[in-house]
Amino acid sequence: MSPEHGTPQPAPEGELIRLARQARGLSPEEAADRTPIRIKGFRWRQIENGYKGKIGESDPVRAPDKTLAHMAFTVGVAPNRLTEVGREGAAAILREIQIQRAGESASLPDPLAALGAERQRIIVDMLKQLPPEDRGPALRRLAERVESGELEESGDAEADAPQAPGQPYRHTG
Repeated sequence: MSPEHGTPQPAPEGELIRLARQARGLSPEEAADRTPIRIKGFRWRQIENGYKGKIGESDPVRAPDKTLAHMAFTVGVAPNRLTEVGREGAAAILREIQIQRAGESASLPDPLAALGAERQRIIVDMLKQLPPEDRGPALRRLAERVESGELEESGDAEADAPQAPGQPYRHTG
């Protein structure tokens, strides 16, 4: 507890989840809605904060490993980060979630196959312009923008023209 206020301090895993959620631009309710297990926004907040109830009358909250693993998956926390904050059980479950999701993806048709090898190389070359740690998050954000319709085709010939290598991104919309 914070001696000044009597407010319980979040556990390291709660702080990790909160930072990752905020980095994705999600509210606790949005993150909870995206999590494949049943969790409500108020429970997500309790886990992040490490307590439930009123300040001074609060009880500590520690997420079960399964819940924490699914929360971590939803906001893109890697298993090693959970291990770093002392939640090896949750990290093991998260690794299994990742393995199962990869297996599900492998059994589906490859959505990139329609692009052909040359266009796939163009995408990879563009990704290589980002630091390695930013590539996955950039692809996820791009997918979110495409799915939301934010990047609808404008029909603008200039927007469809390829960009010269080394040139900064030009926004035409």
